[in-house]
Amino acid sequence: MNQNPLNSLLETSPEAKNFFGSLPDYVQGGIMLRSDEIKSEDDLHKCADSIFHEFE
Repeated sequence: MNQNPLNSLLETSPEAKNFFGSLPDYVQGGIMLRSDEIKSEDDLHKCADSIFHEFE
């Protein structure tokens, strides 16, 4: 079974894993729903920002 890009990123980048872990649950959930779109740490930060803005 192929892993999604988000899981691969979190396994290979301690910075991305720490950032993801520091986010509120609702943001982590939103990121998980878009996990196929996240291929880099920059994508992860942009996705988190987008979710924060949706809830402002």
